[in-house]
Amino acid sequence: MNDLNTHLAYWSNLICELSSTGHSVALGLFTTEGKLLYANGPMCYYLNTTETELQAKNFFVNPQFDSFLQGEGLVFEGYTTIGNYADSSFVLLAKVYKQADQVFVFAEPNVPELFENNLKLSELNQQVNNLQRQLIKEKKTLELTLAKLKETQQMLIHSEKMNALGKLVAGVAHEINNPIAFVFSNLHSMGNYFDDVFNAYLQLEQMIGKTCDGKLLEDAQSIRKNADLDFLKEDIDDMLSETKNGVNRVKTIVDDLRRFSRLDEAESKTIDLIENLRSTIAITRVQMDPKRIKFSFDAPEKLVINCFPGQLNQAILNILINAIQAVPDQGEVSMKVASDNDEVHIIIEDNGPGIPPEIQSRIFDPFFTTKPVGSGTGLGLSITYKIIVEQHKGSIRVQSDSGKNTVFEVSFPKNKIKS
Repeated sequence: MNDLNTHLAYWSNLICELSSTGHSVALGLFTTEGKLLYANGPMCYYLNTTETELQAKNFFVNPQFDSFLQGEGLVFEGYTTIGNYADSSFVLLAKVYKQADQVFVFAEPNVPELFENNLKLSELNQQVNNLQRQLIKEKKTLELTLAKLKETQQMLIHSEKMNALGKLVAGVAHEINNPIAFVFSNLHSMGNYFDDVFNAYLQLEQMIGKTCDGKLLEDAQSIRKNADLDFLKEDIDDMLSETKNGVNRVKTIVDDLRRFSRLDEAESKTIDLIENLRSTIAITRVQMDPKRIKFSFDAPEKLVINCFPGQLNQAILNILINAIQAVPDQGEVSMKVASDNDEVHIIIEDNGPGIPPEIQSRIFDPFFTTKPVGSGTGLGLSITYKIIVEQHKGSIRVQSDSGKNTVFEVSFPKNKIKS
């Protein structure tokens, strides 16, 4: 019997100890005036106090503490709310005992309800995680869209500039072409007039000679000698010939400008590619000549294709300018044109320093440039890529050895381009 009492006392003390130190069961002893005499850790947490302080900042909200003072023994069993009407509220399953002038509260969370709330919380957390993933995905999509919009905006600005340039060049070429035609026509007429004047003088001189008037013939020969008519005749012919050659050169430049000014054409057309490329090459002479670049052009006499002429001009011009800027003074740039049954191949090679391997994959990216700030927008090769690959359904292959040279091979269909 003594052993049984000993075991019971042990288990009773152990239960009391575990109850007082546990984290779910809340124990509290109060006076009937509501003063806190004892509280374990969980009860201190709910009442917003400490075991040493025992000054509760929270209180029994529903039911209120006064309702526990009626009767003796178990005076309340059920849900009670402890809080402060502001930012703290705890709903607990409680048993309240009263004996003489003391009130003892035993409270614990509703475990099934906690599990249910925890499940709901887990579901809410899962929804939050899903929303976060969706937001991250949408954020990346928006960033990509923003980048594409920025690229498109720059492309549109560039396109508008090129269209305006094309119209300006076409207008200027047209305005120059008219007076050039007048000058060329007038030079031809002037040459005929000079011939008529000299022939008339020769005829007069011959007529004087036939009259056998020696004095008059001597005077005519003196005039011929003093005026140096023989030299004037020869020199005027040379001047007219050189002037006609100069006017023809200007006319050729104007024709090249007019061909290159097809930048504003939005429809595909059937053109002679070689003629088009020659006009593009002529435009780049202004950059090649100061550097004394040796340029070679290997192409058939004529190659008729269907393409977007203005855009193709722009694409080839961008590659040519990059090559010209890459080579040193007295460097070499070459262009070769070949074709098979279905495709055209334009190969542009330079003996510049080449493209480092680490950036070769980025040269067609919008806004990527190795030039100093303010020297380039990084859109040239990007625009070229779009024109050849997207618009002409072709391809661009780049072969470059760092420190050696660079080869661009542009290929696209001959007659499958449609506007």
